[in-house]
Amino acid sequence: MAVSPGAAVAQTDEPLDVVRLQLKWRHQFQFAGYYAAVAKGYYRDAGMDVQLLEAVPGKNPVEAVFAGEAEFGVGNSDLLLSRAEGKPAVVLAAIFQHSPLALVARAVPGITAMPDLHNRPMMMVESEKAELLAYFKHEGVNLAGLRIQPHTQRIEDFIDGKVDAMSAYVTDQPFMLKQAGVSYLTFVARTGGIDFYGDNLFTTESQVREYPERVRAFRAASLRGWDYALAHPEEIVDLILSKYTTRHSREHLLFEAAKTAELMHPGIIEVGHNNPGRWRHIAQTYAEFGLMPADFDLTGFLYHENQQRDLTWVYWSLGALGLIAVGSIGWLLPLIGLNRRLKTARNTAESANTAKSRYLAFISHEIRTPLNGIMGVVQLLRDEGLTKTQLELVSLIEQCAESLLKLINGLLDQAQIESGRLKIEILPLPTRVFVAEICELFSAPARVKGLKLEYAVDADVPAEILTDGLRLRQILSNLLSNAVKFTEAGGVTVQVSVQGDCVRLRVSDTGIGVSEEQRRHLFTPYAQADESISRRFGGTGLGLAISRDLARLLGGDITAEAREGGGAVFVVEIHAPAASAGGVV
Repeated sequence: MAVSPGAAVAQTDEPLDVVRLQLKWRHQFQFAGYYAAVAKGYYRDAGMDVQLLEAVPGKNPVEAVFAGEAEFGVGNSDLLLSRAEGKPAVVLAAIFQHSPLALVARAVPGITAMPDLHNRPMMMVESEKAELLAYFKHEGVNLAGLRIQPHTQRIEDFIDGKVDAMSAYVTDQPFMLKQAGVSYLTFVARTGGIDFYGDNLFTTESQVREYPERVRAFRAASLRGWDYALAHPEEIVDLILSKYTTRHSREHLLFEAAKTAELMHPGIIEVGHNNPGRWRHIAQTYAEFGLMPADFDLTGFLYHENQQRDLTWVYWSLGALGLIAVGSIGWLLPLIGLNRRLKTARNTAESANTAKSRYLAFISHEIRTPLNGIMGVVQLLRDEGLTKTQLELVSLIEQCAESLLKLINGLLDQAQIESGRLKIEILPLPTRVFVAEICELFSAPARVKGLKLEYAVDADVPAEILTDGLRLRQILSNLLSNAVKFTEAGGVTVQVSVQGDCVRLRVSDTGIGVSEEQRRHLFTPYAQADESISRRFGGTGLGLAISRDLARLLGGDITAEAREGGGAVFVVEIHAPAASAGGVV
């Protein structure tokens, strides 16, 4: 009996489906999940014999997949540009939630920020440079004046000064440069608000159409491999050293493993999570910089299981609506004049809002440019064998820079919310895992202050709820950060309960508390409880305002109890029904 591609193996003597995965570079921890899926038999359990193909220098690995030399591949966000060019790219999973790509520059006089690289020689990988070009354009650099040459993949060319900058991965080249004792600056597009995905698992439209079970099984086995690799990094490092030819040492691979985890956020974000809204933002970023058409249709670019659907009912519905519309034309005509006047008023308001958003974007750009230079200098100073006093001063500079970056991000979040451009994505969220992980993030600063951080989830709270996990995490992070910051003794408690489709998260602390007067202004943008708190603890007054706006976007609200001198209590209520029937565990 023949085996359909990707089907589970029922008999050991049944032939396996031979499948090729084209890697984007040579063997290293960057592809750990696929090594784990092979070694642990996850692919074999899915009925596949998977061959991992290293990239060939000078050959575009993404194009190799399009040419049929492999069924699956690993590529960056430039896959979106390929799709815009008519290539049949379909993204199955976003492995790195943040792109590892960076621009590394030599620490020489005259280079402190991106604009300083104008007319200086630099080398980039052709298939990866679009993200860096977008960053250059964001920083106001004329792309026509850039001296870009093909990447030789020889770090010696950078060390010897043959080029002043090169594209690099934060998981890789920085280790080699530090080992060589070379000073350098790192420019990451994320600091400029360009936050792309990295190392996306992808395939082609024909694979999805002709072998849907193979695609589904390969994706599932790959993500299972990544879960294992992230939980057992040292084991996978040993596997790479013993089974694959790699140019890296054990120390280098462990460095890469740690940096990879930072980019993937395991335990916080599900491995492989693809956010359509974020892909639309990436497409918009490319379009703004003239790299692809505006309003590009992403239909078919992001993989969904069971994509083939019967749309007959849609066509019948549209036909019925068309008949109703024809019969209603006479009734609608008197409304056209009113609609025109309303549209004029709306356009006037939108123009003012757009002008404000552009102003904030301009200000953030002007601040981020010198901020990059500050962070780069701090990075250099830390490697200079400073005295204890000097290190304290450097740390102070770094804290100031981080505070400034936090302020910029807060301003932009506020602008997005007010302009209605902030999108909400409702997906299943594992309730107890979510609460445990976010409390774990604040356990270290709580321990430093001698505080007890506890949480409890009522038994009737669903195992999974439907909400936007990213925005809920932003709300709860702000409340926990404030609770730890304003509490000197005692502890912080998070209590989760449910009533119908309403989930309630109660964050209480034993800190300084708030008075009734202060409570009235807590959620006003830029407002502080009082000036003494602002001086002592810092902050911009944006966090709670943004959190309340996010809670309302999630169908709820935030309230605060006035308990002056007796701690503070903040209650978040959101509309979050159970993800499935019988979801309580």
